[in-house]
Amino acid sequence: MKDIKHITNKLAFRIILPVSILVLIAGIILYIFVLRYISDFTNQHIKNEFLWAWGEIYTICDKSLNELLKTNVIDNEKIVRIKKGLTISSIEDFLHQNRLKGIIIENKKELLSCCNTPEKSRIFIDAAQANTVSSVKYDGIEYYTYQADFEPWSWQIIIIKDSTAYSSLIDKVKISYLSTGISLTLAGLLILCYLNRAVKYPINNIITSLKANKQPEYKGIYEFEFLSNSVAEMMEERQRMIKHIMEEQKLKGIRILASGVAHNFNNMLVGVLGYASLLSMKLENAKRENRLLKEEDLDELLKCTKTIETSAQKASTLARELSGLSRKKMLEGDSVGPVDINKLVTEMQRLLSDTFPKNIEVIAITDNNIPVITGDGMQLEQALLNIAINSKDAMPDGGKLTIQTSIADIKGKSKYHYLKPGRYAAVQIRDTGTGMDEDTLNHIFEPFFTTKPVDKGTGLGLATVYSIIKAHDGYVIAESTPGKGSLFTIYLPIK
Repeated sequence: MKDIKHITNKLAFRIILPVSILVLIAGIILYIFVLRYISDFTNQHIKNEFLWAWGEIYTICDKSLNELLKTNVIDNEKIVRIKKGLTISSIEDFLHQNRLKGIIIENKKELLSCCNTPEKSRIFIDAAQANTVSSVKYDGIEYYTYQADFEPWSWQIIIIKDSTAYSSLIDKVKISYLSTGISLTLAGLLILCYLNRAVKYPINNIITSLKANKQPEYKGIYEFEFLSNSVAEMMEERQRMIKHIMEEQKLKGIRILASGVAHNFNNMLVGVLGYASLLSMKLENAKRENRLLKEEDLDELLKCTKTIETSAQKASTLARELSGLSRKKMLEGDSVGPVDINKLVTEMQRLLSDTFPKNIEVIAITDNNIPVITGDGMQLEQALLNIAINSKDAMPDGGKLTIQTSIADIKGKSKYHYLKPGRYAAVQIRDTGTGMDEDTLNHIFEPFFTTKPVDKGTGLGLATVYSIIKAHDGYVIAESTPGKGSLFTIYLPIK
């Protein structure tokens, strides 16, 4: 009994036996998989390809339908027929590019057919099953078919592909698994020899645990068990120290995050407070003078309340985005749409003129040739507002803030190597403030970097600008000289 235990505790035995069993089990599983599941794999691959093709075709149809709905011409039969014809042409191009064939039927009438004879078309139509991949033979050739309906137009769409296109896939998969089996066997033998001669399992066990930052729990050979327990005790003490440090870091992070959220909401509330003050002043003047408000006064007050309401809605939206920031992308959903940069800048100029100190002149210069871009208007407005507020803080004694739009055509290499060639809508925000030195300029877009006092900001403003512009596939560049003001240039791609 002791002799058997002595043999089983030897390193050579503990290496050879498990490796041999693992290689044997892996070989059996691979053999069963190749024989029994190769066809399932191929069928799934074919089904996925048809589902992808149908998804693309549905997108083409849905896009055309949405264009009709947006232009409010869905009741114009002539335009609808033209749009359907263009859609069928797009589908035909897609099928040709992906080596597919198809049939489109509307009210039992074939609008598109890949078949040169009615008999062939009828065979494919009869064989096709809704939302299912089926096969049919014609002239000795096997075809796969998939049928789905685009209900808004009552279209029955059948996608067809020749089975010979998948024969090479099946052959490649068989060869691949055969090669894998051979390689696995050879690798198992090589590993077995290597482990038996050079690598010791207990050492690997301990090192693996250390790399994973876990306490080793090896049980078996005495010497390695003693080493494992000693390392575990040292790691336990280390974990206690790390836990203490982590708790301190968490508290610090919470304080910074709370301060950053307050900073962003303060930017949102600038418009609310400014227009609320203006509204209050107008009403107090009317009350003091004991006079009724005129129609133009009511219009101005209504304008103030509308602006306050809009700013409050934006603050509410920001709160929702903050609540889901850990699981949402910067751009998504209904917030993305056409954005008129000139209109955005004009509204921003009006807002800043009414809310900034009177010793700061806000000027907007727009280029009417700039086309509408795609993006999130609220986030872009937030980016401009963050830069403008930083510019205001850089002009404590007053100055001039200029917001200018233009079209920038970047060709070849530019001054900034990361700026890709292309056509951009450029927005420049220039101030006559104190400016920044080179060291500050190199860090302004880093989160929580700020040159302001602790109670005046957290450094999230420009970091937010950078994140928003990058989410729009754009660029933001800062230039500044101490005593000569700063220039921020935003490049948004025109697609």
